[in-house]
Amino acid sequence: MNTPVTPYVLAGRIFSIIGMAFTAASAILLFIIPEWTWGLIATAAFFPFFGLIVLVERYSARHGLIGPETSAEGE
Repeated sequence: MNTPVTPYVLAGRIFSIIGMAFTAASAILLFIIPEWTWGLIATAAFFPFFGLIVLVERYSARHGLIGPETSAEGE
């Protein structure tokens, strides 16, 4: 059985998803206006949040918080 998710992993996931959603929505709206400079800045602001979710998920997988179930010995 996988161990429960720690509050830090949960907070990292929530923060990164909210950040990605806000910056992606801002970039789309700024490109529609068209404000190209601010749109590119908002697009660039998306990538740190994307990197955070990648790091959080790698941490979770490495420490057994997500991934396939491991069978107990003797089963």
